[in-house]
Amino acid sequence: MKRIYILTAAAVLLCNCTPKQHRLIAPLPSGIDTENMQDCTVPAVFTSDDFRWDEGKLNMVVYSQDLYDAVEISQMQIGDTLIYESTPVVIESMVEAHGGIDINGGLDEGGCCLAGYEGGTYIARNWDDHATYTEIGPVEVSLAEDFVIIDCGLDPQDPVDTIRTDQKAYLESLENSRRGFFVLNTRVTIENGMLTEINRKWIP
Repeated sequence: MKRIYILTAAAVLLCNCTPKQHRLIAPLPSGIDTENMQDCTVPAVFTSDDFRWDEGKLNMVVYSQDLYDAVEISQMQIGDTLIYESTPVVIESMVEAHGGIDINGGLDEGGCCLAGYEGGTYIARNWDDHATYTEIGPVEVSLAEDFVIIDCGLDPQDPVDTIRTDQKAYLESLENSRRGFFVLNTRVTIENGMLTEINRKWIP
């Protein structure tokens, strides 16, 4: 009987010493296949120099907006690791704030911010309520003959320009600071494997 008590106590001790398994919480897969881009609208980065007008092509880098499964976020615990802006962050604190969740003190203290989003997801937020993004990779895409550039002005009240012809001349007429298109403000639409629209919006 004494031997049974000893074995039982040892088993309990062993269970108590077993380290807790923490989870890795990463953004949902983008579903974008850079080898076969057909019908989609994607955040992208490129400059006016990345157009190959003679060949009718554009080289750009495609990104996906970081979204997280709401169920995973609801089960998130201290000690778990969150992939935030492509960087692993060990969760030390979580507080509901501003309609979302501040992690490790939120943005003000160098932490993270998640907010409820559509379709059973959470979105990662950065300063000025900008989303965060993950790089998917470089893509070469063919330009549709009638592709359109919808371009914002320098100020939020400026009218939007819609360029349907002479896109090359328009891009070359821009100041150097305006020749770069960035992930926060640029969306590229691809239909049937062809680029049909570049839309740059004003952002703070």
